[in-house]
Amino acid sequence: MHWTDLHGSFMKQAFEKVLGSNPARGSVAFVRCLTPDVVAELAAADSFALQGWQVYRVAGEHAVEQRSITADQAVELREAKEAPILLLIDTEEAGAGMDGIYSAAQEVAEADLFKSAQRLAETEIGKRLSKPTRQYAEAAIKFARRQSKHYNISLWTEFDYLVRVVAERRDPGELLDLLGLWPVDPDETVKTEDALRASQIFVERLLAAPSPNLTPAQRVASLQLLDPSDRQKNDLERLVRSTATQPLLSALRQLAGQRHLWVNQLRLAGDSATLQSLQLVPWRSSNGKLVTWSGLEKGEAEGEDRMVPPVFYLSPNKPKKAAKL
Repeated sequence: MHWTDLHGSFMKQAFEKVLGSNPARGSVAFVRCLTPDVVAELAAADSFALQGWQVYRVAGEHAVEQRSITADQAVELREAKEAPILLLIDTEEAGAGMDGIYSAAQEVAEADLFKSAQRLAETEIGKRLSKPTRQYAEAAIKFARRQSKHYNISLWTEFDYLVRVVAERRDPGELLDLLGLWPVDPDETVKTEDALRASQIFVERLLAAPSPNLTPAQRVASLQLLDPSDRQKNDLERLVRSTATQPLLSALRQLAGQRHLWVNQLRLAGDSATLQSLQLVPWRSSNGKLVTWSGLEKGEAEGEDRMVPPVFYLSPNKPKKAAKL
């Protein structure tokens, strides 16, 4: 996780919105939906200082610098009923003895917390970067949620993606691997919806639910790429082969330094607006008869010795027999 001051700042504002900044004396709130690494970063971050609240991380040790206390100390603070406290629970290290706090204190709901945090991050993207960039990032999260059959992204992951976009001033497509999608190289000529759809197709055909019946070369061929170089095809096959047993996010992380494999560097043939080839198909079968799919009918000859071309006729009186071409 790439922690930034914005992570702490946005989370601070989100907590204050959910809990309020003027709590009553003796108030106790806790949150246990955050992963241990996030809890540790928040407790140590100078930017995470809530108005009206004392913040503590509840883990397996007492460390003043990390604002870390044990479960027993947390219980003592609750019973003292003095300054309002917010407890960031490290669910792996807090251990036993927290039941009294869980039953008597206010729990911060994950959905409420991240609804506020994400909105703050989205607003900042619009301010610091642009409105289209914000819309792109929001659309990317919606696309990622549709990928739930392959990988369930957490609310923290969505929030982290938005913060990384604004903190690093990156195009949202460049960080799509955080959401379980294939990275997209910025290209203003490609619509956001088309780029995200291509990103989804890359993941589904190359990395998601790999089939033992398809070789890496066959999986790459299934993309029907538009004029890929030999290097691109070889590197894609190597990626598919090396990530066959890895979780999706770990596999996608390998693309960070391989921009030549990103969407828009590689294009799907079906997305190209340029005519690639023409194929001439006979209207007649091998025995000289007009093929049905053409919708053509035999023309009427003006004379027995005169050849006439077939006709394409749409009958207004027989719509069910209308030509289908």
